[in-house]
Amino acid sequence: MNTTAISLKSSLIILIGTLLCFVTNKSIGQETEQFIRIVEIIVESSHLEEFKVALQEDIETAVSTEHGAISIFAVYDKNNPDHVTVFEIFASKEAHDSHQQTPHFLKFKNTIENMVKSTERIEVFPISMESKLKNEIAKKKNYQARPAASQPFGAAAFSKSDETIIRWLGNAGFLINSHGTTIMVDPLLQGFDMPIMIDIPIAPQNVPHLDAVLITHGDNDHCSIPSLKDLAFVTKAFHSTIYVDSLMKNEKFPSHGHDIGEAFKVGNMNVKLTPADHDWQNSFPGAADRFFNKEDCTGFWIETPDGNIWATGDSRLMPEHLKMPTPDAIFFDFSDSEFHFTFEGAVKLANAYPDTPLLLCHWGTIDAPDFAPFNGNPEKLKDRVINPERIFVLAPGEPYKLKPLKK
Repeated sequence: MNTTAISLKSSLIILIGTLLCFVTNKSIGQETEQFIRIVEIIVESSHLEEFKVALQEDIETAVSTEHGAISIFAVYDKNNPDHVTVFEIFASKEAHDSHQQTPHFLKFKNTIENMVKSTERIEVFPISMESKLKNEIAKKKNYQARPAASQPFGAAAFSKSDETIIRWLGNAGFLINSHGTTIMVDPLLQGFDMPIMIDIPIAPQNVPHLDAVLITHGDNDHCSIPSLKDLAFVTKAFHSTIYVDSLMKNEKFPSHGHDIGEAFKVGNMNVKLTPADHDWQNSFPGAADRFFNKEDCTGFWIETPDGNIWATGDSRLMPEHLKMPTPDAIFFDFSDSEFHFTFEGAVKLANAYPDTPLLLCHWGTIDAPDFAPFNGNPEKLKDRVINPERIFVLAPGEPYKLKPLKK
């Protein structure tokens, strides 16, 4: 390798130290989980322009759609344009491995198969760096709202009682125990590809039994296969849409797929699928190997002896959402994301049911300060929501007793 290439590589290694400071608020010594790599590629000169187009498409799709793809940069040597260097930062080795199984990466890999002369991969770790640019970014850095300390729970939370108790599990996950019938909704208990900033209140291995697990859609912060694999040993049935059911059947889970509007029974609870609109993959060519339909995602209307719960699921705001029967509690996603309700849409939804308790979710769990879907701040709701005393900012694992609204 010539001197120019060596100099370029050295510069990129130094750049890693600076860039890593931008994407984390931890010290360098604590960053043992992030996966950082330099890839040196020599491209066939006749295919260079095709290669650059394919690489740009893969990088843009990865950073736009993969939670664990923190930063990916690609440059080429001015004096040797066929020498391309790619610099990657992933949240973890698992996130990087997951990236290499995505449809867009496999498409890129197949496209460039005959365009590359050689590839050299170097896993690196940064040296502490300071720069004016880093300091300016630090001043503007978004810091996430966080819940109170987790309240761990065990087998007693699954016991029979004469009431309905709800516990937030973190992110969009909840445990419902209604008189001894137990359901989890979208449990994310382990194995996520981005850093978690809470203590999960129960490990899946410590769950004694579940009558059902309900999954709103296939995104891995809701349909967490590592969590569900352990829960499968103690769960009677999994329920979701027809599409997500196909994913769970691939894992040999005891699953059932339903159409939107279809109802089924779990112990003393009646459950019905409600409409949702979260087909974000269609907005990013290459993000998936299929076209997503509205009915691939859902919410759940859950009737218990002590009141009705509406788990909305991830969704853009739909007209149907404003015409539901009045629920006695909403699992309330207030993410300011175009593929969720947006903050203004969430306020509109909350005020359509001005007396319903709002159990906040999809916030304060994933360490991603610049990623809108995980960055809800409960304080912003207080001045916008009618009857703000009904906003419940639960700690992970904290019990909430469901009560019917006074009619």
